[in-house]
Amino acid sequence: MKDIEVRKVNFFQLPEMDEYVEEIEDQTYYLVPESHMCSRVLYEDKFGYGKLNKVSQAMFERQQILRETSFNHNLQMRLKNVLPADLCQMFINQSKEDKTSIYHSDFMNSLLPLILTDEIDSLLCSYFNSEYSLFWYSYLETTTDRVNRSLSSHWHCDGGPIKHLKMLIYLNATEEHGGNTKFLDKETTDKLKDIGYIFGCTYSRSDDVGPLCRDRNIDLNEIIYEDIEAGDALLFNPQQVAHIGKIPDKGARHVLQLCFLPSPYHWKFTKNTVLHTQTRCMEFDHAPRILLNYVNGQSSAADKNRVMIPTNGAIASPAQLNMLLHNIFPEGHFAELMFSRLMEADPKLQHVNTLTTLIATLKRSFKGSVNWQGELGIDNMKNLLQLAKYEADFQDSIGRYAAQGKPDASGVFWPSPVHPDKPLSKYELLPFVQKHPIMDMTTAIGSAGSCFAFEIAKVFQQKGYNYIITERNDDPGSGMSIDGYTPGDKYAKFCANYGILFNTPSFRQLAERAFGLKSTKQILFQQSERDWVDPYRENVTFYSHEAYINDYDRHIAACRASLEQVEVFIITLGLNECWEFKDGTVMSRNPRSNMYPLVKHKTLTVQENVDNIQAFFDIVKQHNPKFKLIISVSPIPFLATGRAKEHHIITANTHSKAVLRVAAEELISNNEDMYYLPSYELVMECIKDAWEADDRHVKPSTVEQVVQMFKEIFIKPGDAE
Repeated sequence: MKDIEVRKVNFFQLPEMDEYVEEIEDQTYYLVPESHMCSRVLYEDKFGYGKLNKVSQAMFERQQILRETSFNHNLQMRLKNVLPADLCQMFINQSKEDKTSIYHSDFMNSLLPLILTDEIDSLLCSYFNSEYSLFWYSYLETTTDRVNRSLSSHWHCDGGPIKHLKMLIYLNATEEHGGNTKFLDKETTDKLKDIGYIFGCTYSRSDDVGPLCRDRNIDLNEIIYEDIEAGDALLFNPQQVAHIGKIPDKGARHVLQLCFLPSPYHWKFTKNTVLHTQTRCMEFDHAPRILLNYVNGQSSAADKNRVMIPTNGAIASPAQLNMLLHNIFPEGHFAELMFSRLMEADPKLQHVNTLTTLIATLKRSFKGSVNWQGELGIDNMKNLLQLAKYEADFQDSIGRYAAQGKPDASGVFWPSPVHPDKPLSKYELLPFVQKHPIMDMTTAIGSAGSCFAFEIAKVFQQKGYNYIITERNDDPGSGMSIDGYTPGDKYAKFCANYGILFNTPSFRQLAERAFGLKSTKQILFQQSERDWVDPYRENVTFYSHEAYINDYDRHIAACRASLEQVEVFIITLGLNECWEFKDGTVMSRNPRSNMYPLVKHKTLTVQENVDNIQAFFDIVKQHNPKFKLIISVSPIPFLATGRAKEHHIITANTHSKAVLRVAAEELISNNEDMYYLPSYELVMECIKDAWEADDRHVKPSTVEQVVQMFKEIFIKPGDAE
């Protein structure tokens, strides 16, 4: 085929040579031998449709469609109910009022999803053996007075690639106008091509090929679909099957005409990014070049999702504009609509070339298209809200690292003492930016948690805060002792003698026991000849079983009384590891040697820690509506880890603090009356000499600084110690 020379036959003028003229039964035909072969070479080789077919088929991924659907072998078929009849009538009315509105990008953007259903999509893919694109569409209104000048009212094939499809959607029924489209089958068409009628000459077409077929012994097999209803469509290959438009004999025929080509990409992507749909019948010469260039060079298939964004953030390409619009309108349909409009109005992006101008243009579009005096439609409202949210999110994002508008400008970037312009040391800072003045010196305050919590509780009492104490141990004959407290001491360890609470389940158990929701077993473990310990009350020692029994109910009542009275309660989260009994209760610290038969080591997740503190808060809040919770994470590291088979104690400790810190953040985000005290960050980062010689316990001066920071964050201004 490549050896055939492409003759320069003008398809819109009669050939000059008499040898092409055939007179048969008083009919004149112009027969140009090999004209169909010349056409084949022109489109498939010169324009590149042969290569486009191969590339499109090779890139096709929806192979299951080819196994499930097949196109009519005669290359023409009728499709019923492609569009609803009432919608068709609306289009007719719209075209009568303003025909140009049919060619606005909104029209086809809103219509294509209705036309290209899964069934029709599969049909088109099965024909092309690939994806496809809508190359162009047009609106045809055919009346009786066009009969003498309509080229399509004679038997012909359309010049174009071997594989393309045309869809004629009838917007009104044939009974209304009497018009129709007739076809010859492919076999008859091929024979007419062979003798030179098809593609011989545009103006040599005839509305009657009967004499020619009889003279050349060609069976004339005409096909016509009778009684086409509004919304029905005829789908056919106009290059492969000869057809003729039957002119209406009454009224006007309204037809929506669509032309489909093979494509390496899905029709939506092709239409929006590569080959934009045209609103009139187009020549076929440029389409393969655009599609293949996108695949093979200027924007390869591998790069179809790659967007090159300039340093200044300017909108420099359609792909970048398309990406921005899909970010603004994430559902996609409206983004595609606006992309088509903008590219149509500003194809070189000379005006919509920054995000600012894009947002301004979209706002003007809404201002001009929305009926502000009438009811605001749901879709308009949704799209408008999406634009407003995007603009707000953008402004929020661009200001995230800006000092302006921040409570503390020094809290944005990590402080560097060697910064050339703004040297700053972290030891000069307090690690918070927001204050929460929720209390004064008279507010009832309490605390619980690790040994760090005790240090804080002591300073609160020394500074004169209204620290609630509902239980001491001032009777030398009580038969019990509190570690670190001597009867008569001025400062209590905690609000009640619940001891040190290292893990979050212990807080939950404290509230459950205090308010009678759950009880724990009354179990004592012998520590020495005269010492017994309660596994739920670390650092509380009993000298007899009777002393434990006498204290039990009194202690529960004291815990409840403290939790009912406090308005602000500070807890410190100490450990992420715990020891659990078989009944699900948890020890407050680590087991002694005689406890191991009854407990199992457990590492708590973030969610388990969150659930435990949330339960503690909810239980107390139910009985004390004024209850507010301040959460801190203890900087004091593990004494030992139960995970030493997998983790060094230092890494286990780091993991523990990270889990507890994340849990604290989630709790504060989820609850109105929860706050975070960054004591962990202050000790670990902002105090140079924070630790005692053992590198595990903090100095009194460190606790002083924590309490001072507490005051700055939570004490109302003007309230003095």
